[in-house]
Amino acid sequence: MLQGFRQSMAAVLMTAVVVAAGDMGRAGKALAGEEPVVMDRVVVTARGTPTKLSETPGGVGVLDAEEISMVQPISISDALTRIPGVSISGDSPWGGEVNIRGLGRGRIVFLIDGVRMNTATDINAQFGLIDPNEIERVEVLKGPISALYGSGSIGGVVNIITKKGMFADETAFHGTLTGTYKSNPDGYGGYANLSGNSQRAWAYASGGYRDYSSYKDGGGETVNNSQFEDFNGAFKVGYKWNELHRTRFQYQQYEGRDIGIPGTGNASLPEVADVTYPETTRMLASIVHEFFPESPFWTESSLNLYFQEIDRNVRIDKLPPASGVRGIEPSANHKTWGLRWFNRVDAGDHSLGLGADVWLWDIESERKRNFLNGNQAIDQPMADASLLSGGVFIEDDWKLQENLVLNLGGRVDLLRAKSDALNTWIKPPSPNTPNPALRDEESTTDHSWAAHAGLTWGFLENWSMTLLGSSSYRAPDLMERFKYINLGSYEVFGNPDLDPERSLYAEYGLHYNLPNLTASLSAFANRLNDLIVEKQVAPNRHELHNVDKAEIFGGEASLEWRFFQEWSAYATLAYAVGKNRTEKTDLESMPPLNGLVGVRYNQGLGWNGLLELEWADRQSKVAPGEKETPGWATVNARVGYRFLLRQTTQELALVGSNLLDETYRNHLATGRKPAELNSLGRSIAVTWKMEF
Repeated sequence: MLQGFRQSMAAVLMTAVVVAAGDMGRAGKALAGEEPVVMDRVVVTARGTPTKLSETPGGVGVLDAEEISMVQPISISDALTRIPGVSISGDSPWGGEVNIRGLGRGRIVFLIDGVRMNTATDINAQFGLIDPNEIERVEVLKGPISALYGSGSIGGVVNIITKKGMFADETAFHGTLTGTYKSNPDGYGGYANLSGNSQRAWAYASGGYRDYSSYKDGGGETVNNSQFEDFNGAFKVGYKWNELHRTRFQYQQYEGRDIGIPGTGNASLPEVADVTYPETTRMLASIVHEFFPESPFWTESSLNLYFQEIDRNVRIDKLPPASGVRGIEPSANHKTWGLRWFNRVDAGDHSLGLGADVWLWDIESERKRNFLNGNQAIDQPMADASLLSGGVFIEDDWKLQENLVLNLGGRVDLLRAKSDALNTWIKPPSPNTPNPALRDEESTTDHSWAAHAGLTWGFLENWSMTLLGSSSYRAPDLMERFKYINLGSYEVFGNPDLDPERSLYAEYGLHYNLPNLTASLSAFANRLNDLIVEKQVAPNRHELHNVDKAEIFGGEASLEWRFFQEWSAYATLAYAVGKNRTEKTDLESMPPLNGLVGVRYNQGLGWNGLLELEWADRQSKVAPGEKETPGWATVNARVGYRFLLRQTTQELALVGSNLLDETYRNHLATGRKPAELNSLGRSIAVTWKMEF
């Protein structure tokens, strides 16, 4: 299906190699003399306009391409744990789900270039759909601190911004070529990009391939069915019509094959089964037009039109013989059409971001059951369904005084969900099998809103204080409303009458910034009402209901200090406690006290490296039926060398994780075989990168 696309991307890779090997006078990078500078980073995702982290009410984290490259993660989820308050909920190494301050999966909005990843979240299906090499930066909102994103952001937002070309005063070509071998999981990967930039236009193309076998834990045991293979490519162009109008287009394609999922996530899976994604694809096409009016007030307007398709195919085999089923093959096609209009307006002391968005999510699905007697039956995990969301939003940064800024934001949304009728079978296992209706055709409409108020106060030189209060919501997704899951353990029925979940949130932050030092402290509380949970209503029947109320509170700290020229030290700390107020118990899936401490050396050209300790405390505050987890610590290191060769910058690096081969389990990991899904053991990566 994608043979022609693969050939095109292979041509991109070869072109990058050939061009990079040539003598290009403009290609050298002046790394000599560069010094790492600790600075107050800038984030765009929170308000839609660039703001410093220390001046943004609410928790925000940023990772850039250099930091991602330094640690060589298998999945971007692995790198995101470097941000305090962000943990990984590992169903598989291919792309573990992210947990932000105790909330994850459907309670986090995941975006790639501003486009929602609308797909199932009950088991590993989102964060593996992007190659970390293709990422320019990641911005994380830790909680419902923005009005820009609507339903689902009560836990936060993860926005991945991918690489692209740029407009330049002088015509120039740039590119990257990388190759990596890892010992655990055993395998390799390659990636290349090439861009041509000029005053009026730019073009960018990239491609990557990875192939890894199942990994081993710290005890040397192979974690069954944790392998994966994937391929990705992108093509992007930008054109400047004049000083007022710019347009850019992009096409992204991802294909994963034989992706093993050793974890169970939130799915009702038999404990002995193997779950594999034989083929999973993502396609994104978008066009963005930007307009910069000649107005002292209306400074920018952008319109983003996009289409995304995610095909998710699953194979469940090695089922108990007593079930009479050899294998189950669920599949779903997720299509999203969307439009987003955003404007910036400067009106005196007010800096406004306002606009509207609308998106339509369609799902078509089926599920094949292959019986041991040779028969096959086909049913559906849910009937064909769609969700339409439309909303308007506004963000206002109001400068009350030179050192005092009030941030106000709000949005209102309309959501309409509908589902076709659902019968027991599309194709019964035999002609005489009864085929009763399970659900009638259904539809539902919700109106909801979100609002926040924040304050930034620069109360002393180099010091700032932030305070934020908000209320946000998460509407039930299509699966929660209409699904019918029967994978052999029990039946799970969605509920079309579910109400939106509601969050009441508060956060305080204290920040200190110098050219060579940044430090921050934060404390937060999140009160959640009408939580959607799965409840057992009969021995073999579960349903979804709004029954739980919960609260999560905690704090975080981070420090980065450039203490001598190329040397810097850094540390993070995060703590969160969750309580189920309905059941009077500890909340499930809460990360334990955890942190990171390390030292880094970087002199531009020449040697670079890092040594760090990543750790988590024992988690004994667990929900009924949830296992406690012992504490653990791993040592990670990197040593690399950068040098110039024929107008290119070359780098060779050795990256090691869990160097002491610690056997441990991430508390948020979910597993079937073994019952406790242990994390990755010692892994050594050898990587080479060439840039021009």
